[in-house]
Amino acid sequence: WRVPRPVPAQACEAEWVCGASMIVRKQVFKDIGLLDEGYYTYYEDVDFCFNARKAGWPIWYVPASRVMHLGGQTTGISDKSPNRQPPYSFDARRRYFLKNYGPIFAALADAGLILGLMLWRLRVLLGKTDSTPPYFLLDSIRHSVFLTGFKVRDVQNPILASKNSLAQKLPAEAR
Repeated sequence: WRVPRPVPAQACEAEWVCGASMIVRKQVFKDIGLLDEGYYTYYEDVDFCFNARKAGWPIWYVPASRVMHLGGQTTGISDKSPNRQPPYSFDARRRYFLKNYGPIFAALADAGLILGLMLWRLRVLLGKTDSTPPYFLLDSIRHSVFLTGFKVRDVQNPILASKNSLAQKLPAEAR
């Protein structure tokens, strides 16, 4: 029942590696460019590795490299603090699938996630301990391509978005 694959003991090729610990050759940036600034957080590293692999660059996981990544620091979500998943995580997921695989695949990915979560909710009703963040199924539906559309959009930084909306509320002379 384990979803994540075990961490390999030896260096090996991977589909993607976490952006918290990447060493990238300068030529990769020359070939594919920088990380996509359309992401606020989440999926930017997956997207970067996808584009690197598409350009012929291998992605390697090297267990001898030791970096401490304190997961959940951006969102406050961790095993000890199961907060609601922020909207930008769903937006980043949607952007990744639409940008790299197109609308049909994005719809299938969202349908698969929603169906899987519905089945999980059924298992929870039958007594399984719930390990999903609060409102995860509802938020997955709300942020799916079925309700938000198939246009590739930038993922908004919530702090900048709130500052921009606050600035727009100020009188013109105060801006």
